[in-house]
Amino acid sequence: MSINLKLQTKLTQQLVLTPQLQLSIKVLQLNHLELKESIELEVQENPVLEIDEKNNYTELYENSDELEVSKILDTYSKLREEYEAKYRSYQQKSYDEEDENIWENFASKKPNLYDHLLWQLNLSHFTNEELRIGEEIIGNIDPDGYLRVSIDEIAQKLNINQDRVENVLKKIQYFDPVGVGSRNISECLLVQIEVFETDKKDLLKKIITHHLEDLSKKNFKKIAHVLNTTVEDIECAFEIIKSLNPKPGQGFGFSEYENQYIEPDVFVFKDGDEYKVILNKEGIPSLKINRQYELMLKNKELDENTKNFLQEKIKNAHWFVKSIHQRGSTILRVAKAIVEYQKDFFDRGINYMRPLTLKDISSMLELHESTISRVTSNKYMLTPNGLFEMKYFFSTGIKKIGSEDVASISVKQVIKELIEKEDPKYPLSDQEISDILKAKGYNIARRTVTKYRESLGILSSNMRKKY
Repeated sequence: MSINLKLQTKLTQQLVLTPQLQLSIKVLQLNHLELKESIELEVQENPVLEIDEKNNYTELYENSDELEVSKILDTYSKLREEYEAKYRSYQQKSYDEEDENIWENFASKKPNLYDHLLWQLNLSHFTNEELRIGEEIIGNIDPDGYLRVSIDEIAQKLNINQDRVENVLKKIQYFDPVGVGSRNISECLLVQIEVFETDKKDLLKKIITHHLEDLSKKNFKKIAHVLNTTVEDIECAFEIIKSLNPKPGQGFGFSEYENQYIEPDVFVFKDGDEYKVILNKEGIPSLKINRQYELMLKNKELDENTKNFLQEKIKNAHWFVKSIHQRGSTILRVAKAIVEYQKDFFDRGINYMRPLTLKDISSMLELHESTISRVTSNKYMLTPNGLFEMKYFFSTGIKKIGSEDVASISVKQVIKELIEKEDPKYPLSDQEISDILKAKGYNIARRTVTKYRESLGILSSNMRKKY
């Protein structure tokens, strides 16, 4: 068999992600807050890009369809003010007026779980070795407050005995919040029971250790029979256990910057019988290329390296500005299509939400489904009905006899309303809910009711029953 070398021409098609396309996709995925941060970073890194200070703020709303933009911004500002007022009220201590004036001069950061535990560790009477062990333990506690590595791993890393690690861990578990550093939910609840003032401590420990699963299903009779006690005692124990905190780390977080504002990407405003949509450009500066650098390129005496550098930076700046405009245009198109399609929702409420898929909007706008997905993910729409993520308006359809399909989210709302109105002593089973829905014209099976009920975080009928 002979091997010959030869040249051959071959024509193929393949998708190539050019730098421009990659940048466009990246910018499209950004929400309003992220876009502002991205612009600030780009202006810092690219010397030829600068903010156009002369651009009038109101001129940014050229797509406003002659709406009074000030009214929309005023509504948005009021929502933010209400949120900030509630947050301040929640955080505020009982300072007098003089103290308030003093504290206004200081910046404070949100306490986080890591710092809170380290603070307690350093105030405790620990040896240097115990402090080292404690720091390693605290560094491996997740935001829910659980230790996510084994005692053996910590002992091996620090080259010490496992018993010493276990002893320090036991002490940390009684830090505030009690139960932090536990390795599972049973251990977490048992630690909290130790500091709980009750004469049923032994019973509680037995239930937590051996019968948590039955307790979650409200199998009170079974637990009472096994532990040789009354159902009333088990119900009392259930109420106590229910008051414990299965996630002691919640409420702290690991970053003082964890809570951030959600800023809408589009505003929806009712104008007569129609809904108008405008892009939120608040805080988004107008960008331009610095003319001095463009003039420098015309200088024939400019060395090659500087020339190549400027050409690259100017090209990147043009791509970045173009990507921002494309992002705004695409978001606006998709938002308008959603509002037009879901007009009944805006007029009459959630029960009138129509089924909508990415493919539907994709066909309407002749855009790829992946583009619609990027546009609607982590983007928010401020409407007369409230603030919604754009993905909220997408849901599958359920057949309804004698009419158009209805959105699954509307069916979920009907299920929620039925359960809210049920008799607590005789809660509706999933089959009964399915029968009621079929009588209303919804073609929905029992297993679908179960799936929707669970997605709403609603317990089964046996667990909702109140004796």
